[in-house]
Amino acid sequence: MKLHYCKNSLILLVLFLFAAFKMNAQKNKSPFVVNLSKDGSQYIKFGMNLQVWGRYSELNEGSKVGTNEVDDTYDIVIRRLRLQAMGMLTENIFFHLQLGQNNINFQQNSGPSNAPLSVLDALGEYHFSSKLHIGGGLTSWGAGTTRYSANSSATQLTLDTPMYQQITNTSSTFGNRNLSIYAKGYLGNFNYRAAITNPYRNTSNNLGFNSTLSTETPRAQYSGILTYAFLEKESIEDAYHRGTYLGTKKVFNVALGYMTEVKAMWHLTPDATIAYDDMKVLGLDVFYDSPINDKGAAITAYAAYNNNNYGKNYIQSVSTPNPAVGDNTLINGSGAGFIGVGTGNIYYAQLGYLFAKPSNEAKKGRFQPYVATQIAALEALDTPMTMYEIGANYYTTGTFGPKFSLNYQNRAVYDKSLTGKYTQSDRLGMVVLQCQVSF
Repeated sequence: MKLHYCKNSLILLVLFLFAAFKMNAQKNKSPFVVNLSKDGSQYIKFGMNLQVWGRYSELNEGSKVGTNEVDDTYDIVIRRLRLQAMGMLTENIFFHLQLGQNNINFQQNSGPSNAPLSVLDALGEYHFSSKLHIGGGLTSWGAGTTRYSANSSATQLTLDTPMYQQITNTSSTFGNRNLSIYAKGYLGNFNYRAAITNPYRNTSNNLGFNSTLSTETPRAQYSGILTYAFLEKESIEDAYHRGTYLGTKKVFNVALGYMTEVKAMWHLTPDATIAYDDMKVLGLDVFYDSPINDKGAAITAYAAYNNNNYGKNYIQSVSTPNPAVGDNTLINGSGAGFIGVGTGNIYYAQLGYLFAKPSNEAKKGRFQPYVATQIAALEALDTPMTMYEIGANYYTTGTFGPKFSLNYQNRAVYDKSLTGKYTQSDRLGMVVLQCQVSF
């Protein structure tokens, strides 16, 4: 039933897109924007993003592909598929609808039919002024504490966003899309977002002596980010932050964020009673993106710090998307997972350089190499977990659209030790070639 509904929704969306494109083509305007008013202040625009990966992964010990325990594997992944429409329907009413799916690979035993399109964003807003927009729905306006808690996937600098910032959890309780009521706006050079979220309930009971996510009905979740723009202001039309501007904008932002939920976590005490912990996350980050000469060369730089409190010794593996399976006893998670989230401090940084535009105007392609690293100094680890990435983007038209990316990631993996903390035992790698098509 769900698949049938999604297919019908997709057909309707495609027909709507076709009609809009045809109408606009006749008016000789952008084929992806429908102007509802003469001045263009009221409009509907459409977008699409598809990311396809070819990947080689060294797998964590105990990982299985099918029924076989293996050390490495190859797979093809549809990392993201997005179809969206958004716009100002009147002077005050804004909407955003996004359908899509993530992480379709051979782990779907019955093929892609196991992964129908899902509703990712469905929201409405009322704009009182530039200082105050109030909205609600299924949205990322209440996501996390730092810039890439809500990321624009089509404009990422690195192959993928730093997933720890989206505080991902198998239950989606701390996911970056939830049912929220939110407020946002610009106050001078400050922009803000604040939300009250009705989180999903966790259904996996792992109650033990270390903190885990409670299966009880969750309380309200509160979050917000305050950003100061030293240079040009960024759009707050949608919730998703750009990863790079390809030298088209001068941006220097500093942001402070928070996220909290009462009694989100629990653990057993020595006398076998249940103790509860509040989830509290603080974030601080800096983003800089600017051209550095008149030939179009540009620098993109980002750094973030998060202080996370999920209760005693909480850890979570990050593996998106997972190329293998395993049981719940695997410390690092199955496949290409690493311990990237937990109680403690997390540091992250990325740096990219966009080469100047070709001197030959007939050549449009541009290269953008980058490096990134995450350091997770967590309570449960004997030494901090370190992950680093190196890669490059090639923009075939010199703009956001067709893009190829090659990325190498190297991660620390851990074993249990006699000290009660996890100790690093090895380092493993993953290589991904990506093709992205978007508009």
